[in-house]
Amino acid sequence: MNSMLEPDYQPAWDNWQKDQTPAGNAAFLQAINPIVEKGVKYYAGGDPLASSRGKLLALEAAKKYDPTKARLQSHVLSHMQGLKRIDRDLHAVISVPERITQDSSRLREYTQELTDQLGREPTDDELADTYGFSKARLAKIRKYQPGMATGQAEMINPEEGGVASKLPGDTTNEDLWLDIVYQDLGAMDKKILEYSLGLNGQPKLSNQEIAAKLGRSPGAITQRKMRIQELLDQEQQLSPFL
Repeated sequence: MNSMLEPDYQPAWDNWQKDQTPAGNAAFLQAINPIVEKGVKYYAGGDPLASSRGKLLALEAAKKYDPTKARLQSHVLSHMQGLKRIDRDLHAVISVPERITQDSSRLREYTQELTDQLGREPTDDELADTYGFSKARLAKIRKYQPGMATGQAEMINPEEGGVASKLPGDTTNEDLWLDIVYQDLGAMDKKILEYSLGLNGQPKLSNQEIAAKLGRSPGAITQRKMRIQELLDQEQQLSPFL
């Protein structure tokens, strides 16, 4: 069957089929950036806060793309419609404290339900996929829980296992790379990354605290973080993870 893939994107597509590592994903996203920008403009009014999520949606769409059935641009734009909901979440105004209280209670219940089902703490991806909480919403809910991190950008001691944390929606090339690496990790490594960086309002924990949370030894956590670091090292602008 004839391919409907646009000639302008053929070289990037061919290269990406051979290299779907985080580095390959980043190169492919850069090549199809005109499509991504069009989707962000159409579905989120060009809001830069939605740009990072738009790139992730585009990458997810590309993984399901069949060149014999549609143009790449049409396929990707169709799958970026989720930006409309994300854009609403990013700009939602909390009008009454009761809403946060209710969402906080729901989050605790949902977290416990998934913990019972999975036999481990769920990742933020699993919470978002199962119950519809966006990452931005998770951060807002956790911000109002006593003892939780507020998400403000700050550096912590590298020996304690953390790096700079960004505000929800504060999108940079560094954030995009972090999101790409995160999406390629297994559930255990996602939790390690969430706790190490304080992602989405999670508390920032030391290696020892992460080990206690996940039922692993501190040495095992360190070894996993070294493997994650190898992926993060491919983007030189990232702060040290370990």
